[in-house]
This record gives sequence, structure tokens and C-alpha cells, in this order.
Amino acid sequence: MILRNFIAWIGKLIITGIENVGEVVMIFIRTLRYVPHAYKHPNLIVKQMVEIGVSSIPLLFVTSIFTGMVATIQAEFQFRDLVADKFVGTAACKMILIELGPILSALVLAGRVGSALAAEIGSMREKEELDAYTVLGLDPYRYLAMPRFLAFMTMVPCLTIISNCLALIGGWIVCVLALDITTYTYYTGMQYLFQTMDLFAGVIKSFIFGAIIFVLGFYHGLNAGAGARGVGVATMNVVVASCLMILIADFFMAALLFQ
Repeated sequence: MILRNFIAWIGKLIITGIENVGEVVMIFIRTLRYVPHAYKHPNLIVKQMVEIGVSSIPLLFVTSIFTGMVATIQAEFQFRDLVADKFVGTAACKMILIELGPILSALVLAGRVGSALAAEIGSMREKEELDAYTVLGLDPYRYLAMPRFLAFMTMVPCLTIISNCLALIGGWIVCVLALDITTYTYYTGMQYLFQTMDLFAGVIKSFIFGAIIFVLGFYHGLNAGAGARGVGVATMNVVVASCLMILIADFFMAALLFQ
């Protein structure tokens, strides 16, 4: 009896997981279907770009500056008395461009923008606004999903590049003010061993991370439970799921890009 219940529980868990993955894939496909019509709704896209991108810059500014500072301090601590000071800039540049910039930017956006997306869509579902779209002959995927998707795919890479620049500036501040490393030494260290793929890898990752945050935010918003508690749970779920999927996707992207 116990074994049968356990097998039934495992089977139900697998089926539920497959159903959830299927729903996420269908959301992504239905959204892509309306991308060719994006030129008809520039105001909706620009509005979402402002909310997702421009409004996130102050938070990203603080996190990026201190990320660069921490990365530089750790690099100097590890390399102390082992290699020349210029390798501090080399290590900081590599860490920031390939991993820290894209990952931390995506995690910050998952917490700020992904949760807001889930809460907004969940509230609209609770108030039956999504049903009103359908009654009026307006497809929610065209007027709600597609503008947000394009805004994510545009702004997340831009914010990642901004984050990289700010983090490198933070590393430079630490070098000059705390580590007695000159600007020239830090700058030449950044150039040493730099490869174009270091920059492109982070940008490529940011496109994947943006898609993950959007599709999970929209999915959990559509499946939010009733009432304020349901919206709150959906908001929590999207942050947890986005962070996990970003880290998992980062592993596979690293394996593909740097093998």
C-alpha cells in the first residue's frame, strides 16, 4: 500500500511537471506569434521598456558598483604576493563580463521585475480583466505578453552591459583608493587576456535570462491563486523559479560557449 502510494505520488509529480513545462512553452510560442505585429504597438513596448529597464537602473547601479568592488578585492587577496598587480584587473574583468555581470543583473531583475510582472498579471486575472480582454476580442498575448517580451529581450542585455561597465568602475575605485593599484595598471590588466567572446558570452546569456524571467513571470501570473494570498504566492514562486532556472541555464550556457 505504501509503495503504491509512493509510486502514484511520483507519477503525479512527473505528470504535473510535464504539464507545467508544456504551459510555459505554449506561452512562449503564443507570444512569439505576435512579435511580427510589434510595429503596430510601439507605445506599449516603449512603456514596458521604461518600466523594466530605466526604472531598474538605480538598483542596478548600487548592486553593480559593489559587485565590482567585491570582485576586485577578492582578486587582489587571492593574487597577493603571487602575480603582478595587473592581473587583478584581468581577473576582475573576466569574472564580471562572463559571470557576475549577467548573473547578478538577471537575479536583480527577477526579484524586481519578474515579481512585479507576476503580481500585475495575477491581479488582472483576479479582477477578471483578462476575461474582459477576450470578451472585447483583444488577445492578451498580443497586448500584454508581446510588449513585455520584447521589452525584456531589449532591456536585459542593455542593463547587463551597463552593469558590466559599472562593476568595472567599482573595481577601479577600489584599486585606486584602497589597493594602491594605479589606473594604468588596472586598465592594462583589463586588456590583458581579454577576448571578444568574454563580452559576447555575457550578452548572449542575458537574452536567455530575459526570456526566462518573462515566461516564468507571465506563467505564474496566469496561474495565480484567488485573493491577495494567491497573488503573493505567485510572486514568491516566480522569484524562486527564475533564480533557479537562471543558474541552471548559466551552467548549460557556460558548457556550450566555453567548452
